[in-house]
Amino acid sequence: MGPVTTVASGETLNLNLLGPVEAHRGGTPVRLGGPKPRTVLAALLLARGRVVGDTRLTTLLWDDRPPATCPAQLHTYASRVRHLLGPGIEVERRRPGYLIRLPERGVRVDLLEFQKRAARGTEALAAGDPATAAGELRRALAIWRGAALGGVCDPLADAERDRLEEERLVTLERRIDADLELGRHSALIPELIALIAADPLREGLRGQLMTALYRSGRQADALAAYRAARATLADELGLEPSAELRRLHQALLTGHPSLLPRLSRDAAPESSAPAVAPAVRSPAAPVPRTVPSPAPAAPTPGRAERHLAPAELPPAPADFTGRDQEVLRLGTALTGRRPRRPDQAVHVVTGMPGIGKTAVVLQTAHRVRRSYPDGQIHLDLGGSGPEPLEPADALGELLRLVGVPAPLVPAALDERVRAWRTRTADRRLLLVLDDAADERRLRPLLPVTDGCAVLITSRSGLYALEGVSRTVLAPLSPPESRSLFEKLAGRSRTGAEPASAAAVVDACGGLPLALRIAGSKVAARPQWTLSRHADRFTDPDRTLAELAFSDLSLRDRLTDAYRRLEPAARRALRFHSALGPNPVPAATAARALGTGTEEAEELLADLAAAHWADVAGRHGEPAYRLHPLVRLFARGMLAEEEGAVPRVLPVRSSWALTRTGDTA
Repeated sequence: MGPVTTVASGETLNLNLLGPVEAHRGGTPVRLGGPKPRTVLAALLLARGRVVGDTRLTTLLWDDRPPATCPAQLHTYASRVRHLLGPGIEVERRRPGYLIRLPERGVRVDLLEFQKRAARGTEALAAGDPATAAGELRRALAIWRGAALGGVCDPLADAERDRLEEERLVTLERRIDADLELGRHSALIPELIALIAADPLREGLRGQLMTALYRSGRQADALAAYRAARATLADELGLEPSAELRRLHQALLTGHPSLLPRLSRDAAPESSAPAVAPAVRSPAAPVPRTVPSPAPAAPTPGRAERHLAPAELPPAPADFTGRDQEVLRLGTALTGRRPRRPDQAVHVVTGMPGIGKTAVVLQTAHRVRRSYPDGQIHLDLGGSGPEPLEPADALGELLRLVGVPAPLVPAALDERVRAWRTRTADRRLLLVLDDAADERRLRPLLPVTDGCAVLITSRSGLYALEGVSRTVLAPLSPPESRSLFEKLAGRSRTGAEPASAAAVVDACGGLPLALRIAGSKVAARPQWTLSRHADRFTDPDRTLAELAFSDLSLRDRLTDAYRRLEPAARRALRFHSALGPNPVPAATAARALGTGTEEAEELLADLAAAHWADVAGRHGEPAYRLHPLVRLFARGMLAEEEGAVPRVLPVRSSWALTRTGDTA
């Protein structure tokens, strides 16, 4: 939300979404009126300074029954919100909708404060500071005053409340993780029992209850809690517990040291650990990405010979669909024969955001893991985020996983590289490096031994990386898309309304993330007809907004990747979206961009290399086409950043034809 000034009165203006939607100036309530002005205010705040289109606001206020006077009423509600909030708060008309701008000082939005404190707590927990984490997470949760978005119109509550509630539950589970690390297990048991009674299908809470009971000396009760979880999942969903919960159960049976709080676990001698895979953290718990600052000492050979082989692979998606040829090809390369050179065992899987790179790599890794008896390591490099993991931090985590005690991890990057190469020499180790940002951060992590193999996912093709094989993922085929959607939404639902199911699948454009979101949303709302979902997903003004559920959001994924593009490439992507659904040659793009043909060709080629565009032949020259959902996203960025169709673009372009089905 862009800075403006400060509020004029000097009193803090509190804008609350996490409970009834309210505004308070100082200690005095601001009379917002009925559900509709509250809905406009909430929708603008949730957009975080982005334009909320008239079509979107109309749907949120009146669903599918807008009055003939809705444009005038929208203007009235926006003006009312502007007047009620007072000077310093700008509710601005920005076609095709409205946006809100808040000042840097004098305004507090409870949702933003909650998210800021939750992020601090998560970072502290990952850094091994559970006391700080517990305090921050507890303060974050205290901001909630009830069910979010109280008093707004039903369409906004339906669209956003589940997502916000999921954020609250994830924060709650992380706070419980912090309390468990602090040894508060006995006090947590009643709270966890009550939480499970309210949400019996949440496996993270079940795992935390099992851990708390075990640490309280109640191993039999912990095992009974697992049996209760298994019975509930079987009765309600016909499913077995997740792999994480099953591994925790195995740890309970063997009394594995990983069940102890971290401080007790670190103090336990290595020889006391039984030879079983360690239990994993609950699904909501953060995975530490860095190690504490180590003392500058060289690792001592032989110190970790008794260290258990790492088994760090996350579970592969149980509903994995398609990609059989890609998984077969990768699996054959990793198991066919012992590689003689590193370049025969380094494989990059790449493609556009949401295309399913991690799912393919995990499916492959689990298939071949027995060929790598010295361990399997998974490390998230955070390449698509604002702060990718630096090589020194990544190597510190890798060295810890192969048995180097934290105090003995070298301080300097080059020393860590040498220690890593020494530790991986003559080993059969499978390394999964997820979400790599670039070649510079990746090169120091690659082992040089001929027995190791590396699977890498990246939105970039990493074309400057020496001697690797590369798999570029395309969208799923229509039959594969339909199969994945049916698994997630339920075959009874899709079979009862096949035309609506086909419309939703078509709107997802073969993108696994979009299909996963759509299928999960349909499954979570059995009271809605599939045709109602189809109407929402196929409305181009709301397709991307609909493709968000729980912690999954296609728009967020695309936005993260978009921000990593160079400004010129972002501009080329925005303008391309207004040139129609068909392949665009460089000469056409050059006229739109106001550049020479050669410069336009460079920009389009860069977009294709980053998997924002596909290359197609057209009359003997390359042409470039956007995926339908990418085009919708880029069209929104064009409207937001350019304000309107730029004059250089053809007026009769596909600016108004944004349906994902218009690509035929």
